[in-house]
Amino acid sequence: MRGSEVASRVGLFVLVVLIAGALATVPMQGTQAADDTPEIQVESHQPENIVVDAPKETGSIDLAATNESKHVVFDVSHGNDVDRGTVAPVLEALTSANHTVSFYAGDRQASINETLRTADSFVIISPQESYTREERAGIEAFTAAGGHLLLAGEPPSQGSAISSLFGFGTVGSSSKAPLNGIASPYGLSYSDGYVYDLESYDNNYRNVYATPDSSFASSETSVTLHEATPISGGESILETRSSTKLSSDREAQAYTVAARTDSVVAIGDTSIFDSEWVQRNDNEAFVGSIVDFLLESDKEPGAPAPPEPPSGPSTGAPTP
Repeated sequence: MRGSEVASRVGLFVLVVLIAGALATVPMQGTQAADDTPEIQVESHQPENIVVDAPKETGSIDLAATNESKHVVFDVSHGNDVDRGTVAPVLEALTSANHTVSFYAGDRQASINETLRTADSFVIISPQESYTREERAGIEAFTAAGGHLLLAGEPPSQGSAISSLFGFGTVGSSSKAPLNGIASPYGLSYSDGYVYDLESYDNNYRNVYATPDSSFASSETSVTLHEATPISGGESILETRSSTKLSSDREAQAYTVAARTDSVVAIGDTSIFDSEWVQRNDNEAFVGSIVDFLLESDKEPGAPAPPEPPSGPSTGAPTP
């Protein structure tokens, strides 16, 4: 081999060695030693605050002892979204304590006012049809005579609720107008919106926590409401936490979701009476206070009074 070829090959070998050495001294981009890996800290990620204890689902409705059997009537004659199954825990509590429960579905032989004459308390849940002027007058006469009235309504439907949350307006529940027609003479009204809480809730932001007023139930009772609507007027007997917001304006404050006048209780949640929710949290204790309110009725017998016969001379044919 000639000397020039040997020198050329030696030079190429030296060049390759130099390049390989240079690459070995340059760290690979994007790699680090395991001990130098930085710890990423995200302040909003706090799993210890996300994992919470689920509210208990036990207990039964306990009623105060009474010496007199009462008659409680549920109205199902106005397209009400209620049947025996949806209020089964309440029915069981009443009948177990020897009280009478009936459902008025509309009767050609007896009007709702005639039915009220035999009742001590009247329950209206989510009516879809309006009450006539005569029916409203009869209900007012019923409460004026000492009868107790329970009203329960619902917030807008889920579709309307989502539209409201994103600023597309609200559509009131179909039960709002008929129920407000009954509630308004007592200074009570149901809201168009629903309450929600993004800070403190029971599995779903629309399942909010509320605390009863101590004059109605124990203030240590923790109530879970399933998609509730606020109540205006009367004396507040159930109030949400201050972090609760209203779908219509998103303002955070404590909202009244159940209120009372002397003879009427209005609550903005119907689910609290059914089997799925009555045992949620301390709901059975609050529902027990509502049922006790129904049993505290002291209605005068025969109210509302039947209409008086027309006065004046008879226009019919004389009696033989």
